[in-house]
Amino acid sequence: MHRKPSIPISIYSDAARWRGRTVGLYGGSFNPVHKGHFHIAHQALKRLELDAVWMMVSPGNPLKILDNMDMAPAQKRLSHTRETLRPTRRIQVTDIETRLGTHFTAETLRALKHAMPHTRFVWIMGADNMASFTRWKDWQGILKTVPIAIFDRPGYTIRGLSSRLTQMTRYHRTVPCNLARTTRRPAWSFLAIPRHKGSATMIRNRLGQLWIADHHERRIS
Repeated sequence: MHRKPSIPISIYSDAARWRGRTVGLYGGSFNPVHKGHFHIAHQALKRLELDAVWMMVSPGNPLKILDNMDMAPAQKRLSHTRETLRPTRRIQVTDIETRLGTHFTAETLRALKHAMPHTRFVWIMGADNMASFTRWKDWQGILKTVPIAIFDRPGYTIRGLSSRLTQMTRYHRTVPCNLARTTRRPAWSFLAIPRHKGSATMIRNRLGQLWIADHHERRIS
């Protein structure tokens, strides 16, 4: 049994605004963010027919302990993402996981569904996450909670579509334009989109420790 989530008042106050809307949840460390992330957010708006995409800057990645050692502080990543992407009304950058105090996707989804029961959510992730998805905490609970939009990433198409996740749920695949509206669970779509070469790993390798230590925000393309 899951404990009842503790929801800040500020999040409850947003519930009326998003009532009846469909929101894509694009979580990530964004360490650092790059235009490839923004490319996926734009494609999600268009292909999934969403009202908005929330780019959720996570406090850390429980599956990437070594990467967390090279991770800039959450506030730095949040500020950098906002400055670099210049959020719009439909693509928003948020620290909602930090405010909720959640560290796992399943916890975040339960909290949001509790606070905003009349908002439809779609989970957005890159194909590079498909191989590790069945190691996520309560991954089966995630599948039961929201539909999932999986965006192709260079070098991950075959690995993604042959992953344990897709093999176990192959009869639950649906077309992208129906994903946000379906009430069936599990439900997922794989979206092939124009490729973008942006890579947070490549950017970190290029900047080295400057990304971690330098508190002056940079524009990265």
